[in-house]
Amino acid sequence: MPPTSTYRDCVTRTSKIATSSRVGRPGRGTPQARRRPIARLPSVFAIATIVAATFSVTPLCFNAFATTTHGSSNPAKGLFIRGVNGVRYGVRTAIRVLTFDASQYHLAIGLANNAVDGSLQTPSSMCRGLAGCVAAVNGDYYDVTRVGRADPGDEVGGVIQNCVLLHTPEIAHQQADLDGQRVSQGMDWSVNVNIHGATIPITAVNQELPMQYLNVNLPLAGNLLFTTPFVLRTPAAAGRSTYEFIQVSNTSSPTTSTTAISSTSTTMGPTTSTTTGSTTTSTTLPLTNSTTSPTTINTSTELEYVAQTTKAVRIRAGQVDISAPTGSLFATLQIGDTVTLSTTSKSGCNNIGGHPILLSNGSVVPIDVADTYMAQRYPRTVIGWTASGSTVIMIVEGVDGKSGATGRQLVRLLQSLNVVTALDLDGGDSTSLYAKAHSYYHAGQSERPVSTGLLVVKTR
Repeated sequence: MPPTSTYRDCVTRTSKIATSSRVGRPGRGTPQARRRPIARLPSVFAIATIVAATFSVTPLCFNAFATTTHGSSNPAKGLFIRGVNGVRYGVRTAIRVLTFDASQYHLAIGLANNAVDGSLQTPSSMCRGLAGCVAAVNGDYYDVTRVGRADPGDEVGGVIQNCVLLHTPEIAHQQADLDGQRVSQGMDWSVNVNIHGATIPITAVNQELPMQYLNVNLPLAGNLLFTTPFVLRTPAAAGRSTYEFIQVSNTSSPTTSTTAISSTSTTMGPTTSTTTGSTTTSTTLPLTNSTTSPTTINTSTELEYVAQTTKAVRIRAGQVDISAPTGSLFATLQIGDTVTLSTTSKSGCNNIGGHPILLSNGSVVPIDVADTYMAQRYPRTVIGWTASGSTVIMIVEGVDGKSGATGRQLVRLLQSLNVVTALDLDGGDSTSLYAKAHSYYHAGQSERPVSTGLLVVKTR
């Protein structure tokens, strides 16, 4: 788990992972968010808002305080929006609730402008740009570069989208497997390059390094792999070179693991994490063509070495670039040589980060007492699941440090909705809910652009 102070003030002055100018608001000096007016029911209580996705047309079974705020007659059939009163749990701000028929819709991860790092976009814009998307909320935390730098956003956690490993976690970060409906303390991943029989481990995938923000200091080191979705330039520094490859072919089909019941994973980084109490099966996924992404999980692909440079370069279409120390085995390659890139993961085909884990298989996960961000009231976004398989995304409205929900209040709200597994996502001024072509809520004066979003998409 990362130093708690990196999350403690993630939505106070910056609404991101830390309070330094490197993170939080996209370097625009946005004034502190004000409390937005809230539509009230005939009762004296303000409503709280929750988003939930069910595996049947029947909505989630809410507690006695549940109040319907919108009917089911809407352009997106099978999509329902409701409200839940959280006063019993000490939450006096609004909570809205989106439920959907999982036979018609599924969850997807949205990337700002379809890019890894270096881009920001509002969740509503992500949704409008994806065919079949009917709803969206904000996703994982992200950090932001200093004012004046061109690259505005960098995901903090790992991202696997459609079975492709797009970003490895920057720090010890919690993750949610959207398809397996489980949470873990880290992302399970491993990427290796075989050079003339020698296996070279990749240290990070599509990460901007070096990087510094509060309690985090990531040096430029190791073997760094970059693929086309990474829109920034490769690092350039004395003693390092970038080796450029083109993808020749895939040599094996990806497999994805589905876990019926699993405990929290405890291993970080490019190693295999351990799960207990789980039943796991593997399914082979067919490759559609030879241009499958080189970091599709549980595949191997052949790469041909085409160039080497010491300059900072952008990744060309169809290429894979590896930044490595000049004395590494990559320096022994000759133009035209081929290597084998292997990517493995048991974290599922759609995996996104957050902090912290609130519930795991029915058990409350203790929140660090030093984590002041979770001890105070903030707007919140939570992804979770019930024992019956319903997906729940809970949105709590509020004002940074003044109103909203604490971590303990989130847990009690989730338990009242029969949620057994849940992960807190980014919050504060990033909190937003877009559904049925309408912005239902956004913290602050306007919807904040973010690096990732969680989307509800019509299943074809």
